[in-house]
Amino acid sequence: MRASALYPPPVRERWGAEIDGALRDAGPRAWPDTLAGAARLWLHPTDWPESGTGQTRRTVAVALFAVLALSTLLLRAVEPSSTLTADPAHPATSLWLAPVLLGAALAAPLPPLFRWTVLRDLAVQAVRTLAAPGLAVLAMLLIARTGALKHPPAPLDAALFGYYWATLAFTAYRLCILIARAARTAALPSTRRLTAALALTGTGLAAAAAQSATTAVPATLALTALALPTLLTAHDLAKSAGTPFGRL
Repeated sequence: MRASALYPPPVRERWGAEIDGALRDAGPRAWPDTLAGAARLWLHPTDWPESGTGQTRRTVAVALFAVLALSTLLLRAVEPSSTLTADPAHPATSLWLAPVLLGAALAAPLPPLFRWTVLRDLAVQAVRTLAAPGLAVLAMLLIARTGALKHPPAPLDAALFGYYWATLAFTAYRLCILIARAARTAALPSTRRLTAALALTGTGLAAAAAQSATTAVPATLALTALALPTLLTAHDLAKSAGTPFGRL
């Protein structure tokens, strides 16, 4: 894998060849600085170069949905939980979900209204992107509904377990791909809206981490690892947008 693949796309497009060349000349001893530099740049989108209008906002929006996808998989892994839920029937333990959903709504690229050609292209992209995961989910549901494998032997049970999680991960990945493709033609969120989306999502994930602290320590650490960079990125964007969050 090339070292430049670790960097945000705008940085990779502008300086990818130089980064790969510098690491090739320096050798393995440069990897720690390379990893630290990539992480630092992901947290500071205001330092990214732009080769096209909205490139930074598009990259940040897609990255936010990747965080949401990882969070969904993580929360599915810790179910059932008495302290962290996503169920309207349990509002006290599901409050963390409200800012996360609001953040997702603010960050979503909006398709242009009444531009039927663009809407048609987006629909075609959605079908093409989600066809494979849709078939995988359908197969999983058919296996579960038929009841033919209620008591499978251990090797088959392990294979089905792996298929279940592979299907969830593949679906989450393809949804992120769809967001990335839609963002090329849809209306991107403004910097202020994107800042608010990051702040809300990070706050919701931080609340989820706090709620799970007493019952699932690994989940708490993972949620914190997602919440913290989300909030730091929001802070960096807020400085450029001039919002109050950037002056904290």
